[in-house]
Amino acid sequence: MKLHHRMLRHFIAASVIVLTSSFLIFELVASDRAMSAYLRYIVQKADSSFLYDKYQNQSIAAHVMRALAAEQSEVSPEQRRAICEAFESANNTHGLNLTAHKYPGLRGTLQTASTDCDTIVEAAALLPAFDQAVEGNRHQDDYGSGLGMAEEKFHYYLDLNDRYVYFYEPVNVEYFAMNNWSFLQSGSIGIDRKDIEKVFTGRTVLSSIYQDQRTKQNVMSLLTPVYVAGQLKGIVLLDINKNNLRNIFYTHDRPLLWRFLNVTLTDTDSGRDIIINQSEDNLFQYVSYVHDLPGGIRVSLSIDILYFITSSWKSVLFWILTALILLNMVRMHFRLYQNVSRENISDAMTGLYNRKNFNP
Repeated sequence: MKLHHRMLRHFIAASVIVLTSSFLIFELVASDRAMSAYLRYIVQKADSSFLYDKYQNQSIAAHVMRALAAEQSEVSPEQRRAICEAFESANNTHGLNLTAHKYPGLRGTLQTASTDCDTIVEAAALLPAFDQAVEGNRHQDDYGSGLGMAEEKFHYYLDLNDRYVYFYEPVNVEYFAMNNWSFLQSGSIGIDRKDIEKVFTGRTVLSSIYQDQRTKQNVMSLLTPVYVAGQLKGIVLLDINKNNLRNIFYTHDRPLLWRFLNVTLTDTDSGRDIIINQSEDNLFQYVSYVHDLPGGIRVSLSIDILYFITSSWKSVLFWILTALILLNMVRMHFRLYQNVSRENISDAMTGLYNRKNFNP
């Protein structure tokens, strides 16, 4: 085959690839726009979920404040006796339900620095109001908004005046004991001091990402102050861990996407992060979205290109087959042209074609 024929063949083959690829590129651009909008929707849904958790935490704190402000009846001798009989000490910590559920009046675990059970009698009589508030908010109707999650987050109450902590869920003191009772000092429970100081403004705040002393994992917390007679008495806290965040960001309507989705929360101040989900395969990212939430939390989402290939496999297969068929047609055309050129010989005298040479 002559040089200009070869060049023409390569040019046509390249044109076929470009033209057929334009269809795939159009599909990729359309998918990019659609998935970018979907990632924004995921972040908006997560932001709404945080607002819903904030509302629930404020509701619990308001319930506790009403219980504290109400005129309390004196604790009966029977109840006082039951509290003191269940009072125990373990791992340099004192309280109720430390290693087993010995006091049925409380659902969770109370830890205190005091060695005298009389100092927590009133608290033990009031804390069922906290249990009721948490239980009531967990079963609150969501009216199909999708903001309330089925999982149960970790709630607890820190009393700054009487120096005790009450966990709604039972916590075995052998695994975690509150030994530093200076709640407002940095590092006492892992929460940064600046986040605790924001509570003095009376607002519910979302903490920075910090390492939880109980689970040793990076978490965030919602802190809502509890006031009595205008004075700060305690803080209602809600921990949001990696599993909670996975439930918040999980793409229920697109389960296939979750396999190729990267989701990370980063604290812009400390640099700590929570890797919520990682793509099973990381070829390269073709869609990404970054959004800053209030409180210095940055949400980063990205989708691997394999999601486009997997979800649009029919389009990719159609492109491959079309390109192969057209390239094969180009190859057959030039092969036929070459065969015809070899079989036809021009006459030296007349210059006419179609006179085949039958000589061996």
